[in-house]
Amino acid sequence: MNTKARTVARFGLLAALSLVLGYLDRAIPLTWFLSGAVPGIKLGLANTVLLYAVYLMDWRGCVLLMLTKVFLSGFMFGSMSAILYSLSGGALSLIVMLLVRRNAKLGALVIGILAAGSDLFLLWRNHAPRGQLLWCMVLIALASGAAFAAFAAIRKNPGYGVLGTSLAGAVAHNIGQILMASSVLHTPQLLFTYLPVLVGVGAVVGCLTGVVARRVFSALRVTGI
Repeated sequence: MNTKARTVARFGLLAALSLVLGYLDRAIPLTWFLSGAVPGIKLGLANTVLLYAVYLMDWRGCVLLMLTKVFLSGFMFGSMSAILYSLSGGALSLIVMLLVRRNAKLGALVIGILAAGSDLFLLWRNHAPRGQLLWCMVLIALASGAAFAAFAAIRKNPGYGVLGTSLAGAVAHNIGQILMASSVLHTPQLLFTYLPVLVGVGAVVGCLTGVVARRVFSALRVTGI
């Protein structure tokens, strides 16, 4: 198989996989655990495919894959508003992952600081958190610790860089979506109420997808990972 045919075949497989995982994301929302505090939050399984593409393909291929996933998934499973939110999150996530790919420890460090700051901000606004918000804050604290642990691991072994890239991409995806929602709905207060929670939960999801991606990359022995 020549190089061009291999590239086309690989792109088709990644696009199909991202659609399947995107459907699973919608079918298995985390609202059963965090409803009320973080409505609509997802596992982010489809982001693992884009994370893989960031290390395997050039930036043009990554952009095309992201756009293919956003529009096909939106037309098949969502709506125009879903496409708009997904596009904003996917675009910012991809830009951030491409930027931090070669310095992933910086991405892990920044996410650790953002998650810790988000937790402190929520504690400042809610002096006695209860119920789902308390669970959210616990998750955010764990995510912050995991991000700092990823930073230490990457410093010791650059082969763990995918963890930092995954963390940065997951949090950037949530930030992109909430910025779009705030703009479209004319509700800037979302930046102070919803965004801190999304930063922390995004870090949790980023940790999970990073671990999955790391294992996949190890199994496939991707060059440079």
